[in-house]
Amino acid sequence: MNRIDLLYFKHNVNVKPHHIHCGRIQYYDLTVVLKGELTYVVRNEAVSLKAGDFILIRPQVEYRQRLDGAVASEYVSFNFNTDMDLDAVPIVSQNGLSDEMKLLLAACDGLYSAEKDLAKIAYLVGSLLQLIRENVSNRQMHPLALEIKNHILKNYTERITLADIAERFHFSVSYCNNVFRKETGRSIVLFLIEERMRKAKELLTYTAFALPEIAVRVGYEDYNYFSRLFKKYTHLTPTQYRARYSEK
Repeated sequence: MNRIDLLYFKHNVNVKPHHIHCGRIQYYDLTVVLKGELTYVVRNEAVSLKAGDFILIRPQVEYRQRLDGAVASEYVSFNFNTDMDLDAVPIVSQNGLSDEMKLLLAACDGLYSAEKDLAKIAYLVGSLLQLIRENVSNRQMHPLALEIKNHILKNYTERITLADIAERFHFSVSYCNNVFRKETGRSIVLFLIEERMRKAKELLTYTAFALPEIAVRVGYEDYNYFSRLFKKYTHLTPTQYRARYSEK
C-alpha cells in the first residue's frame, strides 16, 4: 500500500476563494471544485477551474498561486506527502470528477465529522489518487486492455478466468495478457486480485459485514483462502485490518 501522510483537509462551502501568493510548496496540494469557480495561475497563465475540475500541485515542482475569487464556491483541499507515483497526472484535470470520486469525498466529510482523524482520511485520499491515476491511464490505454479492465471492475465479484476473457474478447489468452500487462504493468490475474483486495479493504473499513460475507462480496467463496490472500497483499489479516482502520 502506498504511503499517504495527510497534513491538511478542508471542505470549503459557500466561500469566496482567497488569494494564495505564488511560491513553491513542500507537499502535494490537491483541490477539487464542486461548485463555483477557482482561478489559479499555471505556467504564467490564468486557468479557471469549474465544478468537476481539480488541480494537483507537486512539491518543489510547480508554483502554487491562486487568485481572489468573486463567486462563492465549494471546494475540497488536501495537503499530503506520498510515495505514490503521480508523475502522469496533469496539473489541471477538467471534468475529471467521477461519481466514485464524489463518494470518496463524501466519506472524507463523514469521517472528519465523526473523528477528525487525518490518518483514516489518508486511506480515502489514497483511493482517490488511485482513481485519478486510472482515469489518466484510461485515456491512453489500448482499447482491448481498457475493455478487459472495465470488465474486471464490473464483474470482480464473479468467477473470472483468463479463458473466459479470451473467449469474450475473441483473442488468445497470451495476447490478452500481453496487451494488458504492457498497458498496466500488471497481469490480468494480478489486477483482478488487487481490485478485490481494494474492495475488501473498503468493506472492512466502512461496513459491519461479517468477514465471510465480505469474502463472498469480493469474489471468494472460501473464506480461509481469501484470508490468506488478504494477508499476503496487506500484511494484515482481515480481522487485524478492520481493528486498525474501521470507523465503526
